[in-house]
This record gives sequence, C-alpha cells and structure tokens, in this order.
Amino acid sequence: MRSPAKKPPVPLVLASTVTKLSVSVPVQLAADVKAYTGGRGLSAFVARALTHELERERLAGYLGELDRKFGPVPDALLDETRRAWRGR
Repeated sequence: MRSPAKKPPVPLVLASTVTKLSVSVPVQLAADVKAYTGGRGLSAFVARALTHELERERLAGYLGELDRKFGPVPDALLDETRRAWRGR
C-alpha cells in the first residue's frame, strides 16, 4: 500500500468537544482505512470524510433549491460550459 500523503492539519479539539460514534463499514474498507491512517489517525480521517460528505450533501440541496426556483440549467449552456472548461 502506498504511503499516506501529508495529511492536512486537523484543528486541536478538547476531549469535551467531541463525541464517540459507532458505525458499521465493510470489512475491507475498514482494513484499508486503518492501513492508510495508522494507529492514531483514524478519528481525524473519519472527521474529515464526514465533513466533506456533509458539505457535498448541503451543496446538492442548495443546487436543488436553485433548480426548483429558477429551473434547470439548459443543456446547451451546460454543453458550452463543459467545452470551455476543457479548453475546446
């Protein structure tokens, strides 16, 4: 397995500002994450993953609100934007 890339700094939190969760994950995922994070980095890794996923869910909700309010982005505009993004 590859060496973990330099991990972004995790803010120092006091024990009183955290809570313990119990989650179930596939066996192989658990093994991969433990191998990647080492013995002491699992909680920080999971906290970053949960934060990231929550941000994505909130963004999806906001984009859904915009679609309901203004209608979906026209396909022609999406195509034009994708071509511009790719530099074509």
